[in-house]
Amino acid sequence: MTKTLAIFGAGPVLGLSLARRFGREGFRVALVARTTKNLDALVAELARDGIEATGFAADVYEPEQIEAAVAAIGRIDVAAFNPGGGNMGEGIVPVLDVDPDNLRLILDRFLVSAVALVRAVLPGMADRGDGAILFTAGQSGLHPAPFLGNAGMAQAALRNYFHNLNSVLAEKGVYAGAVNVGALIEGSVPHLTLTSGPLDFEPEVIHPDVFADAFWKLQAERDAPEALVGSFGK
Repeated sequence: MTKTLAIFGAGPVLGLSLARRFGREGFRVALVARTTKNLDALVAELARDGIEATGFAADVYEPEQIEAAVAAIGRIDVAAFNPGGGNMGEGIVPVLDVDPDNLRLILDRFLVSAVALVRAVLPGMADRGDGAILFTAGQSGLHPAPFLGNAGMAQAALRNYFHNLNSVLAEKGVYAGAVNVGALIEGSVPHLTLTSGPLDFEPEVIHPDVFADAFWKLQAERDAPEALVGSFGK
């Protein structure tokens, strides 16, 4: 039976690299994103690579829409939670500007949505005794950075969550783990925004295929709950 990778938060940079990496291993791909225009473009791009892909319109920051997308996709062998896109940085504030409202916003985006995805995909994986849940995480969960005040708090909580999941799900045949993004992803909105003007430093930029390889290795080997790609902010 052909296995299915479902990418929640599929985009034209990391999402596309993930789809290609798993597609090369024989996976078909379910792409979940907000707009059908973006989904149609990704499906067409993957078709040119000979990869079977289908788009599902849903907002991955909305638990009810996550649940509906999971039901529409059907069997999911690997789920990748890859929130982001053009508005990912909106609402992120330095530590001295953190307040209950902007903290709640970021927790909902990066933590509560992740929990909603796990709750939706885990029962099927546990029943089969096989599956993997992958998270795109931020380095601020490993190395606190004051300018990522509320984001770092959410990432630290997410790290606690996937480590605990990894520990208790192993006996059920289900893997949980994350790739921590420690550099600018080449071609991403943060990369293009930061490098649109003169800089007084040379940022570390890594091609999205490198991150995709790290995701593949994590779920294939299953001997560690996380990997760090890059060293930005250390």
